[in-house]
Amino acid sequence: MKPIKIILCLLVNTLLLIVFGCAQQGAPTGGPKDEDPPVVLKSTPENYATNFNAKKITITFDEYLDMGNFTQELVVSPPMEEKPEIRLRNKQLIIEFEEDLKEKVTYTYNFGEGIKDLNEKNVLLNYEFVFSTGDYLDSLSVKGTLKNAFDLSVPETPINVMLYRELEDSIPLKQIPYYVGRADKEGNFAVNNLKDGIYKMFVLKDGNSNFLFDMPDEKIAFLDSSLTIDGEYFRKIMLESDVYDSTDLQMKSLTIDVDTVGMSSDSIQILLDSLEQAKPDFNALYVDLYMFTEESNNQFISEYKRDDKRKIELLFNLPLTDSFAFQPVFPGTLSMDDLIYEFGRNRDSLTIWMGDTVVADLDTVQLSFQYTVYDSIDNPVSKVDTLLFSYRERTTKSRKDDKKKVKMESLQISTIRNRAKHDIRRDLNFTINEPLLSIEPELFGLFIIPDSIEVPVEVEPFIDTTHLRRAKISHPWKEEGKYRIVLYPGAMTNIYGVTNDTTDLTFQIRPLADYGRINLSLENVSDTLIIQLFKKDKMTRSLEISTSGTYLFDFIDPATYHIKIVHDRNRNGKWDTGNYLKGLQPEKVEFVPRELKIRANWDHDVAYIIGTNSDPPSSAEEDEDEKEKLLL
Repeated sequence: MKPIKIILCLLVNTLLLIVFGCAQQGAPTGGPKDEDPPVVLKSTPENYATNFNAKKITITFDEYLDMGNFTQELVVSPPMEEKPEIRLRNKQLIIEFEEDLKEKVTYTYNFGEGIKDLNEKNVLLNYEFVFSTGDYLDSLSVKGTLKNAFDLSVPETPINVMLYRELEDSIPLKQIPYYVGRADKEGNFAVNNLKDGIYKMFVLKDGNSNFLFDMPDEKIAFLDSSLTIDGEYFRKIMLESDVYDSTDLQMKSLTIDVDTVGMSSDSIQILLDSLEQAKPDFNALYVDLYMFTEESNNQFISEYKRDDKRKIELLFNLPLTDSFAFQPVFPGTLSMDDLIYEFGRNRDSLTIWMGDTVVADLDTVQLSFQYTVYDSIDNPVSKVDTLLFSYRERTTKSRKDDKKKVKMESLQISTIRNRAKHDIRRDLNFTINEPLLSIEPELFGLFIIPDSIEVPVEVEPFIDTTHLRRAKISHPWKEEGKYRIVLYPGAMTNIYGVTNDTTDLTFQIRPLADYGRINLSLENVSDTLIIQLFKKDKMTRSLEISTSGTYLFDFIDPATYHIKIVHDRNRNGKWDTGNYLKGLQPEKVEFVPRELKIRANWDHDVAYIIGTNSDPPSSAEEDEDEKEKLLL
């Protein structure tokens, strides 16, 4: 594939920023609140100076400053091995260099939110002091926005946007960048005063403030290709492209030479789209990047405990694979037949139950856990962790009368909630706190109450094979039907021989009018998509599709929802993060632009064209254009 030449126009003439101001007069007591940020009165040397050879910079403001967080907010580009010393003297900010400056380089000092007045903390946002050690100031810029790839939210600051002259993939792992900028709280960034050249672009939420991607949990983003900046070549190509006419090209220009080999079509489209976005600003390239945390491939136990003598609980950093296994070590009499275990829904947790009261009474149990990890050259190796689990009964100072009868333990059963109204689509569940040993179907009684007379209904309760602590009843419920369920003593028994007392309750099947429906019409579907329906942060439905069409989400409880769309690149049924050294961007996500306020007994028709929204959903509001109709 031949490289695509993406052309942007670029100003060569430097814009000199001259800020005028006079000493701010103090307001009388009780006067209006000062809401103005500090004003720069002068600087020595002047801002935007060339042939700079001073050892320090002095910037004079119109009021006293708060020393606050200068050090944390200041970004120097290109970065310096030895950070400059910064101090305040009266109304002056003094910067002294701790190392020699590079020759023929334009330096940019961006203070972010670091400069604020002493009393009201008004911020002079993103104040820049720029100088060149050569004859001219470099004036190119790379600007854009950052979003979190998983949900398109704005990443938490601080975030470094870094450019490298060296183009090998491993550079961000071992060398500090040549230029660096900082994103603001809205995710906008700018790396200014750049020199013509070829750059690699990398974004880092730096966990240890060393400008290196050297921690596995650091959040990153990267551009798939290198950028070649060449103003002379740009003038020739742009005049031939008909994108701009000769009146637009009165300025020196910039060529962005993008090698698209290995790039995803999404990444190419982002760069092509940026051409149109950049038209108003001829000195900057605009790029949108998506941040992510790489998935660690090394398994480990993140937490373990035995707070209850009957069970051991473990939490893992990643879902467990089929290579996982465990076995008892101590006492020697303990075997796998004495243990019952269940994985959590996502296989990232494990609960091990002591199989009977004798095993549960063991005060110390030792187990070994075996799973796969990867060595320094990414080869799979087996790892074994041996852990000791102890439990001691709590003692109290109070003494009970030995002759007083202690109430026998009984199973606590969790079943119908939602004010005794049951969903017409769902099985009737009975959940207890420990694994079930057995159920007695003849001790389950279900009755329908058409009028005042109860009519027995034949049912076949069963233990849920996917959930050791749950029994179920499947039944074709009647809409708005009234039922009574009775569990007689002994209907359910757990592995410790504990049974239930009588459970007796009446419930009603919810009418269809209690629910809403979404008819989601999708156009421009060209790959495998996962359509997810969320209520706040909880996913309630998920649907995999690969063609355009209309898809139904029915039996939806009235509430506010949003629809997320995942482009399932590898068709594994879930969103996947990226990997820098493998050149993998995170899987693309998008949202239906508006949240949906679902009403009971209403159809909600929603139409969306795939690829037309790159923002999180906006809050649900009444919309005159929203198509809704009453269910018949």
